[in-house]
Amino acid sequence: MEFLKDIKIIWIYLKRYKKTFFGTTILAFGFALTSAIIPYIYGRLVDLVSNGSASSLIFYLFGVWVVTSFLYVVFRWLVSLKGDFVAIDVMGDFVFEHFSHIVNLPLTFHKEKKVGEVFSRITRGAEYLRDIISSILFWMAPQFLSVFIGFVILFFINWRLFLGTFAIFVLSVIVVVFRAPLLIKKQKILNKEFDRAAGDLSDSLLNIQTIKSSGAENFQGAKIYKLYKSDINSAFKNVTRVWENTDFVQEMIFSLGFVFLFSYAIFLLKINVISQGVLVMFLGYLNLIRMPLRMLLWQWLTVQRSLSGIKRTRELLLLSRENYKRKGRILDKVKGRVEYKNVSFSYPRKNLILNKISFIVPAGKKIALVGGSGEGKTTAADLLSLYNIPDSGKILIDGVDIRDFNLKFLRNIIAYVPQEIILFNDTIRNNMLYGKPGATEQEIVEAAKTANIHNFIESLPKKYNTLVGERGVKLSTGQKQRLAIARAVIRNPKILVLDEATSSLDVESEKTVQEALERLVKGRTTFIIAHRLSTVRNADEILVLKEGKIIERGDHESLIEKKGIYYKFYTLQFRQSPSSLLQN
Repeated sequence: MEFLKDIKIIWIYLKRYKKTFFGTTILAFGFALTSAIIPYIYGRLVDLVSNGSASSLIFYLFGVWVVTSFLYVVFRWLVSLKGDFVAIDVMGDFVFEHFSHIVNLPLTFHKEKKVGEVFSRITRGAEYLRDIISSILFWMAPQFLSVFIGFVILFFINWRLFLGTFAIFVLSVIVVVFRAPLLIKKQKILNKEFDRAAGDLSDSLLNIQTIKSSGAENFQGAKIYKLYKSDINSAFKNVTRVWENTDFVQEMIFSLGFVFLFSYAIFLLKINVISQGVLVMFLGYLNLIRMPLRMLLWQWLTVQRSLSGIKRTRELLLLSRENYKRKGRILDKVKGRVEYKNVSFSYPRKNLILNKISFIVPAGKKIALVGGSGEGKTTAADLLSLYNIPDSGKILIDGVDIRDFNLKFLRNIIAYVPQEIILFNDTIRNNMLYGKPGATEQEIVEAAKTANIHNFIESLPKKYNTLVGERGVKLSTGQKQRLAIARAVIRNPKILVLDEATSSLDVESEKTVQEALERLVKGRTTFIIAHRLSTVRNADEILVLKEGKIIERGDHESLIEKKGIYYKFYTLQFRQSPSSLLQN
């Protein structure tokens, strides 16, 4: 029952192409029928020739053989072609369905999972689905149908040879039934090791600059070497050992069975129980079942492994998507007033990150969140876009609880400029369009000018059609930062989140980016997250976070005069006297 339930998963994807599927199934039946008839024709021809039958009858049967062989080749070609086409279409649907689901999963999922591991699960699941459809439904299934038809014909030709051949078939099936569970168990272990390896490999390539700058090529290489030479090789050898041992037993059964049956067939021929033609038929049908029998274990493993892999991939579909309320609130006009009311938050199995924090940011004002690493600054800003859901309390925008908004609307009114800019391996234009898909050329250029990057883009040979490379590797840090600002400008948001937006820049780049940021934040409600306190002095209010609580609040001057935590942070960074701090 479980197996039939699993097979229904395949039909979920196949039913979209049911006309092609049923048409190919008919062709597969033709392929099976012609391949099963050919050995019979061989045998009949031999008998006609050896018996000295009329030439006209021989030529007639020869013509039937030619036509049948031609149809066999045509059916085989069409089944292979159509089957592959269906498998390719289904594979694309499978990948699209899972990718569409994954991009709608909460950000916490993506932070916890390695990109390569998720990518491997989806692609391997798609390949498994293709294997079942292409290799089994449209290739091995017709072959086993040929075997069945061959057995029926063999039974009517000589029941003794039929029983011997069928005994070989049954023994091979018994071997598969007993060995397949162990093989499947070992294969599942190997699949998990492959997914883990894919995660580590992609992680290494995504962080190649860190590896090179640290001189850690050998260290990382040794880590990957151990993963493949130890863990994966061990799992692979376990699978290979079981597979080869089982194949050895199967081949032994077939080879010894063939010797016995062939000897018995010669004996029957000698005592005139069978004719030379029947012997040829028997050898033909024995050859017909040989390959399917040898492939039986592999195909059964493929079915089980593929169903297991597909189910493992489809587990991703069970994960809850973000709640994109179709009927959520959409405001005609957004002013940008933000209020946090007793907001608390903690990650699973961790202590409180935010503990009942409350503050108000008037529309168009700037607020800075200051504190050490892990104090909840970025988390507080992430809650605003509902990347995480508060454990308790409320966050309001223009008096509306953010959980009541349409989620796409909410995120469209907020733009985020992070410290580490991630760009797509695409053109400058297309990277900007992620801020506003469908933006006009004029909007793109105006946004680039606001971000102080238009002149640089115009100096490039391909201008806005220049490829930025993997993760923007062809651009400097300052250029990537300004491109991210342009992406935010083109969205024209009411609320901005600047997360350490200038912390990794040199003095000259910081000045250029700072000018762009000043134009960007004008008239917009802005959250500034900072370790470098030079970026927060112009904020309307500064909140100092420690252990998830707001322990100080005020503007730059008042916090310096208070000589509390903010004062200590500032003096440590600038090592200036109180009087010079106030002057600056």
